[in-house]
Amino acid sequence: MQTGSFFGYKCPQCNSTVDIAAVAGSNELLCSQCKVPMVPDPNGRTSAANVYCANCKTSYGLVNSDRCPQCGDPFSSM
Repeated sequence: MQTGSFFGYKCPQCNSTVDIAAVAGSNELLCSQCKVPMVPDPNGRTSAANVYCANCKTSYGLVNSDRCPQCGDPFSSM
C-alpha cells in the first residue's frame, strides 16, 4: 500500500492550502474541494518535527511552527 506525507501544499485551482497531511493508499494529495492534485506551496507555513523548547521544558513530535506554541521561543536542538 502506498502512503504519502505532505508539508505546505496548495490547490492550483481554488488556492486552498494544507500545512500537514498524510495520505494512505496514494502518494498524491488531492484538494478536498476540487479533487485536483495539489502542488507544493513555497509560501506555506513552517513545520517542525521532534523539537524541544528549553524555556517550557516541552517536546513536540510534530508542530506547524518554528517556535514553541506555548511561549513563542525558538526551538532548541534535541
